[in-house]
Amino acid sequence: MSKGFTIFLGFAKPAGSLRVIFGILAQLAAVGLTLIMLAAVRKKIFVWRTGFWRRSGTNGWSYDAMLVVMSLVIVTTGGGSIALGKYFGLAAL
Repeated sequence: MSKGFTIFLGFAKPAGSLRVIFGILAQLAAVGLTLIMLAAVRKKIFVWRTGFWRRSGTNGWSYDAMLVVMSLVIVTTGGGSIALGKYFGLAAL
């Protein structure tokens, strides 16, 4: 990846995570996080040729797959009843 795209990802992932945590456009942020993590899974499978768990249990793409599933849950269910975005009118897509 280029240096510029790597810097973009360095800002996009924490920003999306904070939006999900605080419930500010959580579904839209979760879509972005899902795409980022799917790209990470793809790279680990096809470029780095890692397995699901690898040897130590943390080097594979199992954790990334779990984050994809959790993000998809947020995409389909929303930010929750106590999301801060709900109070500012930013909770739903």
